Amino acid sequence: MNKPPLSRILEIADRLFPLQEAEPWDNAGIQIGDPQRLISGITFSLDATPESVCFAAERSCQLLITHHPVIIDPLRTIQPDNLAGKTLLSAARSGVDILSLHTNLDAASGGLNDYLARKLGLTEIIIPLPARCARLGRLPQPMTVTDLTAMVARKLEVTHLRVIAQGNAALERVFLASGSGMSYLPEAVRQGADAMITGDVRYHAAREAMELGMPLIDAGHYGLEKFAVQVLMEAFTAEFSRLALDVDCLACNVEGDPFLNIYHREEDSNLERTTAAP
Repeated sequence: MNKPPLSRILEIADRLFPLQEAEPWDNAGIQIGDPQRLISGITFSLDATPESVCFAAERSCQLLITHHPVIIDPLRTIQPDNLAGKTLLSAARSGVDILSLHTNLDAASGGLNDYLARKLGLTEIIIPLPARCARLGRLPQPMTVTDLTAMVARKLEVTHLRVIAQGNAALERVFLASGSGMSYLPEAVRQGADAMITGDVRYHAAREAMELGMPLIDAGHYGLEKFAVQVLMEAFTAEFSRLALDVDCLACNVEGDPFLNIYHREEDSNLERTTAAP
């Protein structure tokens, strides 16, 4: 049976989504693991958590490939009193290595932002340098902010969105940045985008966008990046098949949006709580 070592998996990852395309502050790559260890099963998830590690271990997967790294800031100790420490201890005890492909997946050709752009039906797609982790494209036809919001909700399967806009003018060119892309607001304006789609929009950034006349659709960090699991799994599965490598690939199904949306109805004092669809 042709089982590759973790080092070969890393080489494949680097070819698919080059690590050099990651942002300087990022920590894409092996988070924990032995490069010489043979890998016969991989679980793919958005986040590395004790739950996703357990999912992988219970299915005899030696490797968990995630979008978000476990380690971004330097760790002085690894203890179970925080998520990173708890996850790394769980991985070590369960015999599950972790490999993360973060902003390199966002930036790479065929990566997450290209996937989202295609899913939204954008055409004439370009990488708006220096915003490598974003895409600029044209809508299939001009549409209002209301119509664009409805399309984003439908095509990206997002049940709750936030919109920052004045008026409802027709839009044509859209600036798209998965995850937290508001640092790209000046570039979206410079590129002449009619609207911006991203996640994690903070209050003062929303005010700035209104001042600049840039309509924003905040589809949520999870809402945009949950598709990383599919992008990663499809890319690796195809490459393993091409190379005749014997590796089973599974998608983790225990993840969901950590945010709850709570509504207060004026007609009574009850609270209605809903969650975003996983």
